[in-house]
Amino acid sequence: MNWEAVGAIGEVVGAVGIILTIAFLALQIRQNSSLLKNNTRQLEQNYKIAVSQALAKAAGSADSMLVVAQSNELSNIIHKGLANYRELDRESAMRFSMAMGPIIATVSSSVMEQRELGVVDDKQVLNQLNFIMRFIDTVGGRQWWVQGNGMFPEPFIKIVDSELAMREERQKDTSHADVSATIAAGTS
Repeated sequence: MNWEAVGAIGEVVGAVGIILTIAFLALQIRQNSSLLKNNTRQLEQNYKIAVSQALAKAAGSADSMLVVAQSNELSNIIHKGLANYRELDRESAMRFSMAMGPIIATVSSSVMEQRELGVVDDKQVLNQLNFIMRFIDTVGGRQWWVQGNGMFPEPFIKIVDSELAMREERQKDTSHADVSATIAAGTS
C-alpha cells in the first residue's frame, strides 16, 4: 500500500468524522432547543401562578376592609386609633391591631411579591404604598407602626420607614416655608 492510498483513507475517515460530529451537534442543538422551550413554558406558568397569588392577596385586604366597614364599633375604634393609638384601651388596641394588621400585611406581601416578579413598576408600588400610608401616616398610625411593624418583612419596613421619613421632611420644609412667608409678610 502506498502513501497516497493511506492519505485517501485518512481523508475519508476525517470526512466521516466531520459528518458524525456535525450530526451529533445538530442532535444536541435540537435537544437543547426542546429543553429551552419546555423551561420557558414552565417559567411562564410559574409567573402566571405567582401573579394570580399576588393579586389574590391584594383582594384579601378588601375583605379586611369590608369587615371594618360593616362594623360601626370597629370603624370607631379604627378612627380613634388613627387619631391616637396610645389612648385606646387594651381591648380596643387589640381590635385595632387585628383590623390593621391584615390590611397592611396583605398590601405588604402583594407589593413585595409584585416587585420581585417585576410585574409592577415603581409608580404602581407607590400607589399601593400611598393607600396604606393613609393609615400609617397619622398620629395613631405612626404609634401603631412603631410598636407593631415587626410582623412585616424587613424590606417592607424599610420602604415604609423611608416613606414616613420623606413625608416628615416634606412637612418640615412646608412648615419652614410657611414661617418664612409669614415673616416676610410681616416685614413688608
